[in-house]
Amino acid sequence: MGRFQKPMSWSQATESESEKQNAHSHPWDGAAALPNNSNVEFGIAGTWSHNTSHRSFFLPVHYSEKYQYPLLVWFHSNGFNEHQVDQVMPHISLRNYVGVGIRGTKAIDSVGHRFDWHHSPAGIATTQEAVMQAIDAASDRFSINPSRIVLAGYREGGTMALRTAMREPDRFAGVISLGGRMPNGLIRNMQQLRERRMPMLWQWGTENPQFNQKNLKTDFQMCMAIGSRVEVRQYPGDDEMTTIALHDLDEWTMRHVVADSSIQDSDLWGSSPTLYSSN
Repeated sequence: MGRFQKPMSWSQATESESEKQNAHSHPWDGAAALPNNSNVEFGIAGTWSHNTSHRSFFLPVHYSEKYQYPLLVWFHSNGFNEHQVDQVMPHISLRNYVGVGIRGTKAIDSVGHRFDWHHSPAGIATTQEAVMQAIDAASDRFSINPSRIVLAGYREGGTMALRTAMREPDRFAGVISLGGRMPNGLIRNMQQLRERRMPMLWQWGTENPQFNQKNLKTDFQMCMAIGSRVEVRQYPGDDEMTTIALHDLDEWTMRHVVADSSIQDSDLWGSSPTLYSSN
């Protein structure tokens, strides 16, 4: 699957089987990517995935129930799945967040490993439901600050994260898109968006063909229409998935969403500025 390899998945068939699979699913020491006990499993998939309970959790190092963590909801890029969160979170932060990855709405292979985001009304509604269920599940299991929920996604997942945040802006503290354009279509809650002034971070590769002058003008016009507070960061090359971009994602979130947080990354976990695919 290229840059993101799908780790072992979990099944609830037996306790011993779950533990056996879990032992092979954490590529980073100290960073726990926990199974979802409510049905994280892979099987024969049809064209659509209507089961919104497929998700993957990531716990920070030295997790403490005494602290209310920000929750980072991750939308994978097309062709991958909810376990992409397990691979990006260690490069964002090993300490600052609880993370949860959700699954795209359209299966694109016969074994149910790869999914796309479908932007039809049914696909959007399914995604919205999956996000709300993931937030509820994370809040039930872990210590989550309900006012510090951030949506973030890569490429097509970034567009879906923006769309989800714009549909219910009062539910989220901010939204981040790595290489995903602003969603198109009719905006029905324009006044709500203008009052909310949603914080957004757009991260673009300078050679990403999606971000030509015409597309940028269109996206900025939409942003101005809804009154969002947008910070734009550009990176050399055609790919936004670099350790520098992921570090910036963390820095922006801590500055705009968790400004008073006492939990910060140690230099021990610092990443060198290199392409993600080179790690």
